[in-house]
Amino acid sequence: MEYSENLWPKHDYYQQVEKLRAMLGQPLYIVEINTTDINAGVHFPGTPLRLLAVVDFPQPDPYKQLCPHMLILEDGRGINLGRIARISTHSAYSPAPENILFSNHEFVQNVLLAPRSLSRESVAATTRAALARMFGDTPGKFLQAHAEPRTKHDKLDALPQADKKP
Repeated sequence: MEYSENLWPKHDYYQQVEKLRAMLGQPLYIVEINTTDINAGVHFPGTPLRLLAVVDFPQPDPYKQLCPHMLILEDGRGINLGRIARISTHSAYSPAPENILFSNHEFVQNVLLAPRSLSRESVAATTRAALARMFGDTPGKFLQAHAEPRTKHDKLDALPQADKKP
């Protein structure tokens, strides 16, 4: 099966994987990608984790940013390399270029360092899209679907009146 050059990692990705394999058992600083429906960022744990293994990932998917390799870490987690922004030695924050073992160049350049435009229109569009995913695209449809039908017992005039004493 042949894959497009634009979808799968470039040649330097495989060189980085070999660097990681050479660091098995060593403490590494891993910066994880943290994405939600409306934004993307990174998580800097600040403490090193030992790399136990670099294994082939059985179902890579370039559309979901799942790379062909996965890291097994000492904390018991397995993380796909597509979910990692950077791996370095000696420092989690601003490592020297020679200490960077892996960098997800596409994510860093196209998402983290991409130019931002924040306007009332972009905030409104993002908010509408998020609300539509949560509640549906038709205004009021969610409320109508979850409103309980009123019965005669719910009506105020149907309630028995207390005896009035003069």
